[in-house]
Amino acid sequence: MNAYLKLVRFPNLLIIAFTQYMIRLFLVEPILNLSGLYLKMPDWQFALLVLATVLISAAGYIINDYFDLRIDNINKPDVTVIDKDVSRRTAIGAHAFLSGLGVAIGIFVSWRCNILMAGGTLFAVSVIALWYYSVAFKSQFLIGNVIISLLTGMVAFMVPLFDLPPVIAYFNNTLAQQKADFGTTSVSTVLLWSGCYAMAAFGLSMIREIIKDMEDVEGDKEYGCKTIPIVLGIKKSKFIVSTLILIFMTGIGYVMYHQYTSRDMLSFYYFLALVELPLVFVFFKTIYATNKKDFHTSGTIIKLTMLTGICFLFLLKYLLSK
Repeated sequence: MNAYLKLVRFPNLLIIAFTQYMIRLFLVEPILNLSGLYLKMPDWQFALLVLATVLISAAGYIINDYFDLRIDNINKPDVTVIDKDVSRRTAIGAHAFLSGLGVAIGIFVSWRCNILMAGGTLFAVSVIALWYYSVAFKSQFLIGNVIISLLTGMVAFMVPLFDLPPVIAYFNNTLAQQKADFGTTSVSTVLLWSGCYAMAAFGLSMIREIIKDMEDVEGDKEYGCKTIPIVLGIKKSKFIVSTLILIFMTGIGYVMYHQYTSRDMLSFYYFLALVELPLVFVFFKTIYATNKKDFHTSGTIIKLTMLTGICFLFLLKYLLSK
């Protein structure tokens, strides 16, 4: 059992489920409640949405390991599972089963939310994108990084994508009265916040993917991959990562400036301690990295920073309830 949990990156799946529930319960619902609106999508349907997302993600991890087996035997031989504890045939079968079940559940939830075409297409495209990422795009310049970062951002944005249509349909008259100043409606606020989280997830994921490519450059080069560190070199890749971190920190700094001027000091110190300072650490750790361990540490801190960003929603709900 441990081998299978390792294969599907079980801790990552828990983070995905945690992220979607946090977005729903600590962002979407409190903001809707401020305008007298409330969630209409039943809890069991949302649980199915999360399950579909987790199943497709698990299938993506499996197929990635399946096609990366030779490279992983060089980059991280101690953590490979396929051909050791899980046969290749079992792995490809598990991928097909989890992908099919995830898409089927996703289509069902999309139908219940009256977004069958958009929702069903999203799940199907995600499976196809993860397959082609593992087969071809991962080894190509930049495109693989972009695909994974987009899918990471969609984990957060899927929540309002599925939660809002039932709300809009049910509260149509209430929302119509708010259209005179649509920029302040709860729906647009939810979309704004969710969009910001999706963009942040995209940006941090892009940074982490490039750092991981620098960590795995030895095995990737052996099998002819064309990742950013291989094409441009480690020095230029470090420059790209450091530039992206500075851009991201500038965006967070803009948010912190408004927190400070509005005297929201709780949020200000939270972002300072648990977002900005870790990014400063990653900035210098990556610049002076000389081995795989250094890059691995930077990637881990980025992952933890993504998690602390999601956990800020605990504080946000408290502030909205005051």
